[in-house]
Amino acid sequence: MKRSTVTTVLAIAAWGVISLIGYATLTKVQFIYTVYGKIKPFLFGVDMATWAHLEHAIAFLTLGCLFAATYPRRTALVCLIVVGSALTFEVLQTLTPDRHGTLFDAFEKVVAGCAGIAAVKVVQFIRARKRA
Repeated sequence: MKRSTVTTVLAIAAWGVISLIGYATLTKVQFIYTVYGKIKPFLFGVDMATWAHLEHAIAFLTLGCLFAATYPRRTALVCLIVVGSALTFEVLQTLTPDRHGTLFDAFEKVVAGCAGIAAVKVVQFIRARKRA
């Protein structure tokens, strides 16, 4: 694939993932329990509370990776999008009747998102060093 095609696919994936995270964060809590119930057999006995923390980390790690790969020269913008979305979703969650945003959840999402960004930046740095 050409570079522009890869970038376009990554951009669609990144914005799609942020939309999916927004939906999962702000929809009724029953949606999350339904998803957990369907995938529980594959989670090796992980309880719902642990799964929620893993899901936050996986979602924002993926988000950070996708945005960092999509916009490699715009690190500040990528950080703003990833960190800003984590914080915004947590604040918006406090406005829904059956959900609650917590400082700990916001923290774990921010850390996971930044870890995803950092992972891509490390890979990009190593690839640039090999080319030089």
